[in-house]
Amino acid sequence: MCPFLANLFLYSYEFHWLNEKLKKQDWKTLNKFKRTSRYIDDLFTINNDDYLNKYQGEIYPPELKLTSEIKDNQKVDFLDLHIEIKDNSFYYTLYDKRDKFPFPIVNFPNLSGNIPSAQSYGVFTAQLVRYARGCQNLTDFKSRTLRLVGKLLDQNFKLPRLKRTYLRFLDKHSELLKKYKEMKREWDIL
Repeated sequence: MCPFLANLFLYSYEFHWLNEKLKKQDWKTLNKFKRTSRYIDDLFTINNDDYLNKYQGEIYPPELKLTSEIKDNQKVDFLDLHIEIKDNSFYYTLYDKRDKFPFPIVNFPNLSGNIPSAQSYGVFTAQLVRYARGCQNLTDFKSRTLRLVGKLLDQNFKLPRLKRTYLRFLDKHSELLKKYKEMKREWDIL
């Protein structure tokens, strides 16, 4: 319920401000926001020429303070992606702030207990799909997958079953993997 309310709250201010700009036919300002998107409280804007910072006081109430995590205007972490501009092209890979935590995160089932294994191996498949969608190149996909396999082995998953699950993933989700031209069919992750 809270994400819905947050979206509605922010949308109401943004809609009112954009509608005022539309009534004034301020096309220059409106065009600066056409590549802006928001998910709950995260804003992503491209080629905005700092208009968001310039107008944030007009758009949002004074008690709402916008903060930016951008240190370099060629790189940004938005939701679970790291997006970078290199050689006039967008480059993206997965981003997870938990990777930088100084302590281990337990976010996968441990098969030493009384947990159904079929659903647990489904977690592996779901993560592979996520990696294939969020990693632009094969090196990133392999690196993430290798790290995941290591975590799952520590959680008492079995390597032969992980291999079988991986090969089924390759067959079932081949469309996602076409962008990796150098990808092989076999278990070449380890």
